[in-house]
Amino acid sequence: MKLIAKDCSPLTPQPTAAEADWLRRVAASVRAGDFVVPISGDRDDDEPIVYCSWDGTWWAGRYVGSLSFEGRSLVIEPRFGLATLRNWLFEATSVVLTESPGRLRQDESFIAQLLASVWAHGFVEAARHGLPALRRDVATKGPTIRGRLDVAASIRLIASAGREVVSVRSERSLDHAASDAIVAAYGVLRRWLGVPDEQWMPARAKELIPHLIAVTGPRPRVPTKAELDRIRYTPITAGFAPIAELSYQIANRRGLAADVDVSGETKGVLLDVAELWEMYVLSVLRKAATPLSVKHGTRERDASKKLLWSDVNGQGLGTLIPDAILSARNDVQGVADAKYKSLHPSANAPNGPQREDLYQMAAYLGRFVPPDGRATWGVLAYPQDPSRPSVPQAEQFSPWSLHGGRKVIFTTLPHVASDAVIKLRTLIVQMAPEHYARLAQA
Repeated sequence: MKLIAKDCSPLTPQPTAAEADWLRRVAASVRAGDFVVPISGDRDDDEPIVYCSWDGTWWAGRYVGSLSFEGRSLVIEPRFGLATLRNWLFEATSVVLTESPGRLRQDESFIAQLLASVWAHGFVEAARHGLPALRRDVATKGPTIRGRLDVAASIRLIASAGREVVSVRSERSLDHAASDAIVAAYGVLRRWLGVPDEQWMPARAKELIPHLIAVTGPRPRVPTKAELDRIRYTPITAGFAPIAELSYQIANRRGLAADVDVSGETKGVLLDVAELWEMYVLSVLRKAATPLSVKHGTRERDASKKLLWSDVNGQGLGTLIPDAILSARNDVQGVADAKYKSLHPSANAPNGPQREDLYQMAAYLGRFVPPDGRATWGVLAYPQDPSRPSVPQAEQFSPWSLHGGRKVIFTTLPHVASDAVIKLRTLIVQMAPEHYARLAQA
């Protein structure tokens, strides 16, 4: 049995009774975090892969990818299409997705392309300071000591009438399990995509891969998980740990679980579209907000603040981490949060925005204030839904006021980055006109 769904959408058609029983077991037994491939390394809490709403309708969550469980499979496709995810990924990471799926079957192509793009982006990011040359001990025999003396081995060698000693020195090498996994994954991705490297690999990745292949050979053995876990990365090479793990999954074909796994083992790879949407919003926000600076609340820990402080011992309680904080000369001007949800009214949210998102933004605006106490503003950014061209009411009547003059703006953003930048900039100029007036005068 194979079910095909779209992310953040009701299953169409709805599952039969037997399929619903299987989905309940998926929801209860499979933890999304065990199968999600991180794109940025910073993700929010996991949500259900599938769930049944209060009215009995089965929905897919915010992930895309495939999952095999108990001999059945679930494929979740992007609701806005692969072309839209291409735009978001290119804007957020500058990685270009190939247009051609090569020899892959239709239901596998989007998973393979997304995996290839995430893998290529992760590899280039990890290799900012070079390839993962790790130190390892190399033993040598000779009449002189190079490095430190291996006393026990030298005694055994001398006892066997040898005239040499054994010494051990530490040297940097690319010959380790992480390199094997990366090259093995590269080979699998090439076969999946079936197109020249120029059509899917960034130039930096194309430049570096041959250096690894020169060490591992073109078809290295896929290392075991235990071998990968034993690698001790340095601070400089730590970025290779997640890409080695992803490579291990790809090399073991965990990425394409559209085929039912007869062993019943749970397999699959999921991508968190909400994470990708957040990266896209952050990227266009940085372009739109100039000259204001934009801090990423999740990555820059100093940008987080506590909601409450104990009067007894000063301990903080409840961390507030907006996706973005906009500042002028380190003074907070506003905050922004990306929401991979619909802003149109629904049965669960009759007014459009979900209640918890309103409370969250109100908490942000109560905590992130400039030193002079001026009122701040917040932007909640949702993806535009081409199938529903009308402007949601919450956006139509923005900005909305909170106590103390604070403002909240709801906006849906186009999937083309240049259009999204224009729309966001127009909104921000309205909320902080003084900064842009000075810029215009300059």
